[in-house]
Amino acid sequence: MNDKALTDRALPEHLPAWGVTVLESHHSPNFSMDWREHRFFKLLYVLHGRGVLEFRHRIDRFEHGDVLVVPPGCENRIVDAPDAASSLYVCCIATDVYSMASDPVQQLQPGLISASPHFANRIATQLRRMRHQQVKPDPWQAVAMVASALRVVKWLLQLRSDLDGRRSQQPQRPYLDDRGLVQEYVDRLSTEFYEATTIEQAAQSIGVSRRVFTDRFQELTGTTWLTYVRRLAINHAKHQLVQTDLPIASIAFECGFNDLSTFYRQFKSQVKLSPKRYRGENQL
Repeated sequence: MNDKALTDRALPEHLPAWGVTVLESHHSPNFSMDWREHRFFKLLYVLHGRGVLEFRHRIDRFEHGDVLVVPPGCENRIVDAPDAASSLYVCCIATDVYSMASDPVQQLQPGLISASPHFANRIATQLRRMRHQQVKPDPWQAVAMVASALRVVKWLLQLRSDLDGRRSQQPQRPYLDDRGLVQEYVDRLSTEFYEATTIEQAAQSIGVSRRVFTDRFQELTGTTWLTYVRRLAINHAKHQLVQTDLPIASIAFECGFNDLSTFYRQFKSQVKLSPKRYRGENQL
């Protein structure tokens, strides 16, 4: 936190031509925000601190790890707690970006989202990736940002649908012990491996201690969490190298690697070839 520039005022929210941007706002203890209204959809993830998100007719309290929605046309402002200035990811999405789903998006309620820690971690990871995407030179930057934004919108709509379904007709979810919770997590990893960040966050997302998570994961998979996640990532990289013409750096980032050197090292360790050579020998 100390190496981040602190702001006393809310950051300007200007959308680029492709209609998606992600801001990272670190508030000073003197932060204040005027009421503002915008024509785009806004999603907030709370990195640190706590406070309230105010609308004209409601107030939602937030703290670290919360996800909040501000629909287009809703006047809003953030008021931080006096002793806990907040830091936020702020994702702004033009309505044109999700025009094919504008009706269900309009039905999303403003304010705090009732979501699991796992869902909140997914949002945080995606917004962090989008921050990286929008600052790195890439001829496909606009496509990448819009695709990432639509993925976030899809998750929000799926969550709303799941919550509505559980309230109206779905039976109560059966109780799962530690082993069952970890097994569910393992089952999701095949399609969500790129969101895996640390073993601590993985354990937290399903509500168990790191020690319990580590023991159960080893029992179920026969290997460690990091080895398993990296194996899935490299397998996906192999597929992308052969089936697409994406730059190697883009594939590395897509697979969850934040630096290219780690990706090259892991790829060569598992495949015994460099990514470039693997592509050359296997791509038709």
